[in-house]
Parts: sequence; C-alpha cells; structure tokens
Amino acid sequence: MNAASKMHYKGWDIVPFAAPTSDQAWSASCDIERANADGVEVFEGATMQFIRDTEEDAIAAACEEAVRQIDNIIANPLVRLA
Repeated sequence: MNAASKMHYKGWDIVPFAAPTSDQAWSASCDIERANADGVEVFEGATMQFIRDTEEDAIAAACEEAVRQIDNIIANPLVRLA
C-alpha cells in the first residue's frame, strides 16, 4: 500500500497520507471515511502521526491504528474516535 491507495475495511475507507521527514524517515497518518445518505462522512486525522524508517512501515502503522478506530466506532457508534 502507498499513500495514494485506499483500503476498504468494514464499510469504511482508510486513506493514508505519508511524507518524508527532515531526518530521512517517514511520517504517516490516516483519515477514515464512509458514504452515507448525506454524502461522505470523513474523520480527518483519525490516527496520530507514525514515524518509521520506511514509507511502507509508517503507512502500515497508521493503517493498523485506523482499523482499531473503525472497530471502536462500530462497537460504540456514540463514541466517534476513542
């Protein structure tokens, strides 16, 4: 997966963003979104920034956190981002 990809998980899209850091590492985070009757519901910055040595590792860490956030929303829809 790269920063231009979306991953589909339980009716949600996970949208990663990655950028190189000044110290030759990578920083990544994810937004999560889903389509509903009113359009697309987007949770920007659903994950914190993950710093890793490679772009792939940073995106993987951010996407793992996004999966946990989606599971939290499904488990308790009243709590949007735990």
